[in-house]
Amino acid sequence: MNRTIFSAAILIFSLVFLSNAGASPAEIESVPKIQNIVLYPDSAMIKKEAAVAVKKGENIIRISGLTANLTDESVQVNIKEKAAVRISGVRVEKTYLQKTMQDKIQKLQPRLDSINELIKEHSNEISAINSSIEFLKKTVPFPQNQKVTQSEVEGHAKFIEKSLSVSYDRTAKIENKIKKLNEEKRAVENELKNLSSSRDESKTIVINLLSNADREINLGLSYIVTNAGWSPQYDVRADSATGKIDMACFASIAQSTGEDWKNANIEISTARPSYGPPPELSAWYVDIYKPMPSSYKYKKAIKGEDFIMSKEKASEMVLEQRFEEPKIKAEATSFSFIIPGKVNIPSDNQPHRILIASSSKDAKLDYYAAPKLSRHAHLRAGLKNPLPFPIFSGQMSIFLDERFVNTTSVDKQILSDEDMNLSLGIDEGIKIEKKLLKKFTEYSGVFSKDTQINYEYAIDIVSSKDKEIGINIRDNFPVSKNEQIKVVLESPKKEDAKTSDDGIISWDLRLKPNEKRYLKIKFRVEHPKNLRITGLE
Repeated sequence: MNRTIFSAAILIFSLVFLSNAGASPAEIESVPKIQNIVLYPDSAMIKKEAAVAVKKGENIIRISGLTANLTDESVQVNIKEKAAVRISGVRVEKTYLQKTMQDKIQKLQPRLDSINELIKEHSNEISAINSSIEFLKKTVPFPQNQKVTQSEVEGHAKFIEKSLSVSYDRTAKIENKIKKLNEEKRAVENELKNLSSSRDESKTIVINLLSNADREINLGLSYIVTNAGWSPQYDVRADSATGKIDMACFASIAQSTGEDWKNANIEISTARPSYGPPPELSAWYVDIYKPMPSSYKYKKAIKGEDFIMSKEKASEMVLEQRFEEPKIKAEATSFSFIIPGKVNIPSDNQPHRILIASSSKDAKLDYYAAPKLSRHAHLRAGLKNPLPFPIFSGQMSIFLDERFVNTTSVDKQILSDEDMNLSLGIDEGIKIEKKLLKKFTEYSGVFSKDTQINYEYAIDIVSSKDKEIGINIRDNFPVSKNEQIKVVLESPKKEDAKTSDDGIISWDLRLKPNEKRYLKIKFRVEHPKNLRITGLE
């Protein structure tokens, strides 16, 4: 019974469309607006919507001017009015770029010419001022035989001083103008380069659908684009007095898809999207080797430019200040961050930073030194990841007492609340020096003489800090890889320092204000006299 009803419904739906089959398909151009963007590390999913008026029967909807970076296999189309409208086909076509791209280039070029003209004018002003200064310096105010009073000399000196001061001030202001113009020039040149280097192609999505009546439908569209992505960046600010660590995580976003993202809802995801069918495992064959005839293979040229999050953009474009942090979603295999409010990301391949999260944590501050490698002591902070999600691989800028220390790379993922160590830079208030005090060779044995090489080192530590500090000192002694070579550590003793199987010696010390400390390392290496060994200093 149910089967009969279903067959009848299909027949009725088909007759409705066939009644209009003789008419030509209605062709409709649609311009959907961006509703949502899901940004991945190396791509982005663009979600758009449009209200489209369709005719009864067959309709062909064309969405033109889409980026050439669109991945064809990722296109998905959906319609809310599924009962009244059926999608019969979706395809992607290559087309030429619309005029808007050329218009952009034509507007940017005069702007670049105007900037170059202003730079030239200001440079000429500086040349004129410099010539005036040189003339002023060479001018003799009084005839050679004329007697002048002290007040006249002082008056002329003050005139020269005032004139030079005004000229140097004008020069400084003009140079500042030129600096800003050069920055603007570089930004315009980069934008022109990105526009000019983009291919003269765009893509069009063609949707075939059938409707049982004239109506307005809500068309949903999504697709993946390349030449877009984000990378995590971290700002760490440490207070040496309190031991407090403030950490902020930013998403550095850049895109050069050819389409500006205006007033879009953005979700940042750590996932890596996949599309198309899952891979299938093929058979694994083993056979007798048969040489193949040599042939020349042409290498296919790589099209398009690699998407790069440039570190050289020191003056990153930071989006408007957001006091509300993104909502964090923990998914099955990834994390997503929903950015509050609307966001604008132009297609300029420039980094734009958005705050993802920030948090604070108390840290244990101590010092570390390896005098064999460096005379300096490094301040480090031991703490647990304060963020509510893992710290992913990315760049980390470290500040100590509001002073920039360095930029380091996070090479491995650090889970939330997992232990981590941060290097906060070198402290010039602690000096450490390792010196070789003695090295001599002895021979022992009556018939088969053995060689014994003795080493003695001293490590001097001087703290000029006005408070007590903790410091970990590490050094090493050789480890034998052959049973004929014997290494004996005489100092330090086990109760004075920790020693590992790989020869690392570790001292955990507490230094009082302005304290000096002396450490000693003493060991000997024994081996048969006729045995040549390597690895000793």
